[in-house]
Amino acid sequence: MSFDDLVRRAGDRLARPASRRRFVGAVGLGTAAVASGGLLGCGDDSKGSAKKQPRRIPFQDENFRTVPADRVPKGAVGQDAVAVCYSPYVVTATEPNTKKLGRTGVAVRKGPHPDAEIVLTNAGDEVFVHQGAHFARQSAREAPGCASPPEREALDGWIWGYPGQDVRSKKSGWIPLQIDGKTYVKAAPDYRDQPKNDGFLCGPARKDFDCRDAVASQKACGHDDCGGPPLDDIRCRATPLRRRVRQAATRKSSNFEDYYLRLSFNSTAFGWVEPGDVVDELCRRSAPSYGVCCVEWSFVEIVRSEALPKGTRGWMLETGLARKGRKPLSRTGPPGNYRKG
Repeated sequence: MSFDDLVRRAGDRLARPASRRRFVGAVGLGTAAVASGGLLGCGDDSKGSAKKQPRRIPFQDENFRTVPADRVPKGAVGQDAVAVCYSPYVVTATEPNTKKLGRTGVAVRKGPHPDAEIVLTNAGDEVFVHQGAHFARQSAREAPGCASPPEREALDGWIWGYPGQDVRSKKSGWIPLQIDGKTYVKAAPDYRDQPKNDGFLCGPARKDFDCRDAVASQKACGHDDCGGPPLDDIRCRATPLRRRVRQAATRKSSNFEDYYLRLSFNSTAFGWVEPGDVVDELCRRSAPSYGVCCVEWSFVEIVRSEALPKGTRGWMLETGLARKGRKPLSRTGPPGNYRKG
């Protein structure tokens, strides 16, 4: 089944929350994404039909054309060029905004600042890492030979990653490392995660590995040896297409996979986009999403956002972008993202 056969489920519109602090500047995020498996075969849905029906194309291709390797935009990489590992940290203090909510520790937020929206689980619960609990800090994008990359630099004193096994959620986001001279988390090199991972940090989808032992942790975590599809079949525009991130039906639905920003298609997230953000869409590529083949992935650059610095580039699902004639999707996450037209 090709992308031309795939259409969106419908949902209702809802205005986004308004309380944010706007980011400015032209700082990109140096981060990482990891292959989550090779391309799945797209089945032929004409089998069993007396006559094959013509494909209905939901939206035109908008002048995205195949480009040679020397014309691929900077920052666009395939899954074979990225590999992420994680380092354990422990929460040692409570941030003021978390204390006001009657909680200890830190909240996991969509942006690297204290008034950013708190990440929600698929059940709609806000994600906190309580004092004494652990957080897996994400590394930089890759290292030669699939070794452990260096730690990804903090952004304005905030770090990106996901909670450890002593927190119920594995939703990724930002937590404070050190703000105004106060330290909220510190390295915990002796931390042991889930027994099924042999104690290693394996990433939210168990496709990454642990920075403390790249060799042993990759086997335990099911990492694919820095493989995955290369950046072929990419289609780009001569002039970027200015677009908005689509509105979400509910606050909960703005936490689904459409709103993650990744550094390769169908791979590890390194940031959030939010409803109403403005991006330039540079390229597209067809690839799976949570095992559903095949959907469109968009390579975008942040133009205006309250969660990411201007100039940040990454991959997101094209379904996360608004377009005339499409209603926002309302769902609780994978699978079942798409249906036949």
